[in-house]
Amino acid sequence: MEIGDCTGLQSQISSLYFFPEVPMSSFDDTLFVDRVKKLKGFEKLLLPQTRQSVMVIEAPPDMGKTWLASKMRQYCQQPTVDVPAAQIDFRNPREIHEIQDMLGLVRLLSNKLGHDAYFEHLTAVISNFTEPDVGMGSSALSGLRQNVERYFNLDEVQGLCFDLGITYENLAGATLYAKSRSLVTYCWRRNMVGRLVDACLALRPEIDWRAGLDDFLDGGDGGGVTAVTPSNAPLRADSDRERANAERQINNAFFDCLSALLTDKQPVVLLFDAYEAAPPEVQRWIRDIFLPRLTDDALKDIVAIITGRKTPDLTDLDIKPILVETKLDPFVEADIREYFEERRKITNLDIRTIILTSGGVPGALAMMADHAMPAAADDDDFFSDL
Repeated sequence: MEIGDCTGLQSQISSLYFFPEVPMSSFDDTLFVDRVKKLKGFEKLLLPQTRQSVMVIEAPPDMGKTWLASKMRQYCQQPTVDVPAAQIDFRNPREIHEIQDMLGLVRLLSNKLGHDAYFEHLTAVISNFTEPDVGMGSSALSGLRQNVERYFNLDEVQGLCFDLGITYENLAGATLYAKSRSLVTYCWRRNMVGRLVDACLALRPEIDWRAGLDDFLDGGDGGGVTAVTPSNAPLRADSDRERANAERQINNAFFDCLSALLTDKQPVVLLFDAYEAAPPEVQRWIRDIFLPRLTDDALKDIVAIITGRKTPDLTDLDIKPILVETKLDPFVEADIREYFEERRKITNLDIRTIILTSGGVPGALAMMADHAMPAAADDDDFFSDL
């Protein structure tokens, strides 16, 4: 038996703690009931000898998917476990605006894992493809970019990168304009403008490369010109081809950083909750980019959990050896009694009627328990003497 979606009634509920569709910040372990078998299965995924590493959990509304994912994340945070874990709730309004595309998702995942030192390379690559034009109030930097574009061709720009120890392929864009802009921006953000000017002088000594750049040379910061942190900046690409190249390099950097983290911290857990609510581009990334990469030896210790009312169709992906697909069943009488009598301290109820009315759906049971709790009116004291 299944009841309708109760999500719209959340504002009428006095206690949100057992309601499975609330944001994970409301998770209260003291009210958690059942799902022991699923949790044991999750713990099994974390063992190095377990071949499987992906668990997909599909269930109707109000069955406790978010609660289960939150319980898994909480288990990872126990001091005796200490496994890096990131949980994304695609129904959480505080997060969904950050993850409208794959770049936003990659940023949020790396931030939530909480090991920033391992993701410095990713941050650098993202910066190369998201930084604004180098003008930023400085005509001198803009002039330097124009001179690089005017006096060098693409091969020479690649040579400059080699001399400076910069990976040419990681610079945004494919045109001479885009590469010049990205090169100057890269050097500006890293206090390398002086080294870039020296390299340009060596190749074109007749050009006054230092004009107006005194504040940027010798490790200067540009006379107060502040770098814009690209933490939320969109991808900067002049064509579909450049965007595809940027996404490919960002993805590669993300997985390289995960691989480095795995060498010191095994395993790493990524939980994607309410998959059906994810933006289409993010769904495609999870299904077509992320999951296939988990078959690589370098990433075999990543454990992925995907929950949803509707989960991705994976039949055409070659990941069956690492995949576990499961569902959530309604609560049985023992679970319902535990929840009402032991967790919520509500007794003298007609449990049989509750079972028939709720169908054992956790969300329905939570609302019943909330309505059964004695309501304390704020104005009782005011009227007590009247």
